[in-house]
Amino acid sequence: MGVISGVTDSVARGFIATNAGEATTNAVTESITGKTLPASVVMISPEGRARLAQASAEPLTAEQQEENLKDLHAGKSAGQAPAINLGYDLFNDPNTQWDARTFSPLLGMTSDNTQASMDAFAAALHDALADGQVGRNQYDNTDTSEAMALTLTQARLHKLVEKYVAPDRQQQATKIVDDMTADKIAVREARTLLSAQGMLDIATQYGTGAMQAEARDYLNQVQSGTARPQVELAAMLAATTLSKNMEATFSAFADVINNTPNPDNKAQSSIENALKQLDVYRKQWDDFYQKNAE
Repeated sequence: MGVISGVTDSVARGFIATNAGEATTNAVTESITGKTLPASVVMISPEGRARLAQASAEPLTAEQQEENLKDLHAGKSAGQAPAINLGYDLFNDPNTQWDARTFSPLLGMTSDNTQASMDAFAAALHDALADGQVGRNQYDNTDTSEAMALTLTQARLHKLVEKYVAPDRQQQATKIVDDMTADKIAVREARTLLSAQGMLDIATQYGTGAMQAEARDYLNQVQSGTARPQVELAAMLAATTLSKNMEATFSAFADVINNTPNPDNKAQSSIENALKQLDVYRKQWDDFYQKNAE
């Protein structure tokens, strides 16, 4: 029963329980309006009318208003399936709106299938995807930073699937996450190959024999999957899967960065910037964990 003219559910229920007259099986004439009422109606006694008028005149307390609002929301959630809101940040943030098309099916897989869970899941997905973009180039804009962002985004999404998705649908949801990650890695691989081929073309046209040999060797590494960007990404993906905790994962990331070839310290600046970028990602992960701890 909802709220009628300021009367709470509890008042209305008490009123009906204590003040309803006996049901009549004969047509009767209502004493105030003079209208003939049909059979089998519940007659309200004069005392009941007085109590109803008194309750209607009394203002609701803040506690009663809050209780009524909760009852209203509960009734609404119970009476209809949750609906995706196109106003979610997930669909409107330029950093996430492209991936949102891939992940929108996940929103219909929540464990309790409520609007509140769908809304919370959408917000968490937005934050997880945005973290993979925002701040990526704060200190380092190399493929090393990109590898960390890809890996950590996948790890965050896995955690959200565990938290929000129904157990019998987690395998399906995880596959959606992993397929998206694989697509992004494939784009990265194609870009790396194109860059390596371009380096060889430039070296062939303008460079020395040594430059051409170096560019050709790098292209061969990319084609065989053994170039530095590929090895770094593989090591980081393995670290998130095999490490006992995220602290061990970040330690493994630092090892990968520190093992960057650094002849004559030419790569030292890049190494230091990558380690600073790693600290940015570590802070993002800590914030994510705090928000999504069970």
